[in-house]
Amino acid sequence: MFFPLGAVVRFALSGNDRVRYLNGQCSNDVRKLSPGSDAIQACILSARGKLDAVVWIWAEPDRLVVECDAVVADALAIRLEKYLVADDVTIEQLPDTGSEWHVIAGADQQLDRIAETPLRRIARMGSPGVDVPRVPPGLIEANDVMLTQLRIENLVPAWGNELHPDTLPAEAGLDKTAVDFHKGCYLGQEVVSRIESVGRANRILRAFEVSAGPTPVAGDVFPHPAQPGKPGAEITSVAPHFGLSKTVGLCYIRRGVTAGETLISAGSSTRITILHPSV
Repeated sequence: MFFPLGAVVRFALSGNDRVRYLNGQCSNDVRKLSPGSDAIQACILSARGKLDAVVWIWAEPDRLVVECDAVVADALAIRLEKYLVADDVTIEQLPDTGSEWHVIAGADQQLDRIAETPLRRIARMGSPGVDVPRVPPGLIEANDVMLTQLRIENLVPAWGNELHPDTLPAEAGLDKTAVDFHKGCYLGQEVVSRIESVGRANRILRAFEVSAGPTPVAGDVFPHPAQPGKPGAEITSVAPHFGLSKTVGLCYIRRGVTAGETLISAGSSTRITILHPSV
């Protein structure tokens, strides 16, 4: 399965201090990277521990590349420049490289055999995959519904849906994929570490399926089953069913709501069942 890369913007960091500098700006350990190694995901945070951006980072000879969603690119450029003082680091926005494709590896596929010249290994959809300059023959192109369903199945949050400037990494599950709790200090680390020591954020991202009634839409709020008058779940993404599949989606559930529980919408008959993370 493959799909074209969407609207992304990339920045290159060069100079002798690039690793140390970027390591102090993001939640993952940039020191793990070397040319040819898998790309890593990281959070760029405010001092309050909330998201400025979620990025992919990889190493190339003599530079690090930081990729972000186009909607946060201008703010990220300002943020990256803001903390440069006497660092030997140069930051430049890279030109659009044109068409690139991402190939998701199936269970029976080896990444090294998917494409003759893969650009990088990167788990964009929560599964192993590679970016390639040309689409290998014999693969199926994923449409938007298929990609949304895969994203929901793998609990992959998207900017503008699950991710906003008021989102904490732990709420969206990014503490499991984009945070290294053993690296050195970075902006926002204190808040991230405090939530990790508590054990759970006040809300957390989960998948759901519609078990009865009309399909909900992003923004719909389901009452808390045990706390009348309080929200229990807020819908963020929905993938319509096709064939015999059920309608599924992502939502933020509040404390006290558990996997396997069914929530009923206020004023209608829609019921959603919260799925276990592995489903």
